[in-house]
Amino acid sequence: MQVRGMWATGLLAVVIGVGSVVLWQRSSTETSVSGPQGVNQETKGWGFIGGPKDTAASAAAASAQVRSPDQVRVRLFKEGSFAGTEPAGNWCVSDQKLKPCPELRSRFEYYVLGLGEVTIEEIRGLIQDEAKRANGDALAAQIMAVWDKYWQVRTYAWRHKFIQADRSTWMPVFEEQRAVRRQLLGQPWAEAFFKEDEQHFQEYYAQLESGLPPPPDPGEPVPQMAPGKDPAAVRAERVARYGEAAANRLDKADAEWADWERRLNAAKTEWDRLQKAANLSDVQRKAEMSAYIKSNFAADEQLRVQALLHL
Repeated sequence: MQVRGMWATGLLAVVIGVGSVVLWQRSSTETSVSGPQGVNQETKGWGFIGGPKDTAASAAAASAQVRSPDQVRVRLFKEGSFAGTEPAGNWCVSDQKLKPCPELRSRFEYYVLGLGEVTIEEIRGLIQDEAKRANGDALAAQIMAVWDKYWQVRTYAWRHKFIQADRSTWMPVFEEQRAVRRQLLGQPWAEAFFKEDEQHFQEYYAQLESGLPPPPDPGEPVPQMAPGKDPAAVRAERVARYGEAAANRLDKADAEWADWERRLNAAKTEWDRLQKAANLSDVQRKAEMSAYIKSNFAADEQLRVQALLHL
């Protein structure tokens, strides 16, 4: 399933320090449009260091009719690159309150990957509509306030120039970013969104400064569990490549993925059973299935399950 590959790629970015930089490079190179100042060859793609202003996309949106969220869903999920995938992260809502957590940044970035197929205004409209459906108007308004600040960070015109080949430029850029993130997002959301990336960058920088060998190439595929593979061998390879802590995070992600697939397969089985129940009407079948989904899936998972089951 395509989303499994996206899961593994994103996870590698989390467990290896430089991986977060490289993942942002891939995202920025594929989705960004340079602003008036252009994108210097040395800075192109380092989305961790900050993306260029998307003035070209904004100009196009101004001259074209903005599509509705439903039209954007068709464009991305049925006709475009989102087909067969599921949104990453979650809305960071618990106890009917929006609370800073890194998963909201993952949710935002999932939708940003549609840039180029749709405009940034249309992406914003889709995020707002999805947030309303999942959490209601009041919480959606709070989520969109965070989005607007986050997009300011993503499109900020940085003063310091990053040159990959000149390590003396790295820390001034990093310190500027760190300060601007907290200024625009506020301390709690900046910490939630970027603390891990910042820590990985500092560790990677310190390792390079120390003269020690660089970490493993993040382009290498993460050793994955699969039928016929020895779990102990996979675990040993992960520890050898990434260290004990990273291997533990990979194990946790495997367990979460396996739990999701188990619950989703059980839901498919239940829906098949209800569809074959001759004593139930269509309305009763859907009502029972809706109750089943609410009992077995978190609020932010329920829309995905309904879509996957074509309810």
